[in-house]
Amino acid sequence: MAVRDKSEVIGRSGLVVLHVAVGHKASVEIREPRDTLALTRRVNGASIQVVEDQNFTALKTAQTLPWGAIRAQGPEGLRVHYRIRTRGDVTGDPEFD
Repeated sequence: MAVRDKSEVIGRSGLVVLHVAVGHKASVEIREPRDTLALTRRVNGASIQVVEDQNFTALKTAQTLPWGAIRAQGPEGLRVHYRIRTRGDVTGDPEFD
């Protein structure tokens, strides 16, 4: 159970992995920049899903077996500030406006 604020810089590929979950629920919410990134989820280690909300997505426990990942796509060099919630701290609802 944890709430962590982190930041990453999008690399040359235009993608950055924000969180990898193995056997536990998790959520990622973008703090900055809002409404400019495309979020995708890799569910069950295989299928990739595009997320409708550009700022928030969550993974259920069953979606993280064997593993699940949340990734952001955007322009190279862009710094992304985000919040990760895991296990019992996942609310399922966005916090930021």
